[in-house]
Amino acid sequence: MSSNTGNKEQSTESERTPDKVENLLKLIDKLAEKYITYKREEAQVNNRYLEIENRHNRWLTAILAFFLALIVGLMSYLTLLNKVSGDALLFLIGTITGYVILFIQRPVFGTTPTRPAPEE
Repeated sequence: MSSNTGNKEQSTESERTPDKVENLLKLIDKLAEKYITYKREEAQVNNRYLEIENRHNRWLTAILAFFLALIVGLMSYLTLLNKVSGDALLFLIGTITGYVILFIQRPVFGTTPTRPAPEE
């Protein structure tokens, strides 16, 4: 029985030749390079997506700011002509201010408003 166990140990040791270990290390190195390349490409794709998203957000923000400035300008002109009351202009400016604050909350703070958990 002991000779049987000795043969198993010898066969395992003989399988670990320097060539096989070197081939295994080359394989590990090759796989590691592929993984690093994959992660690098993934990061580049994410970076490109964020660049496109930021460009879109800047363009959208500029358009919305122009539109809101146009509305406030027209309402101010109508208030100057006494076609609209000053209260309506103040209400509009307050509403627009709240809208702008909520609009920039997400990019600035990275969160959206959440409801508190209901208390029992």
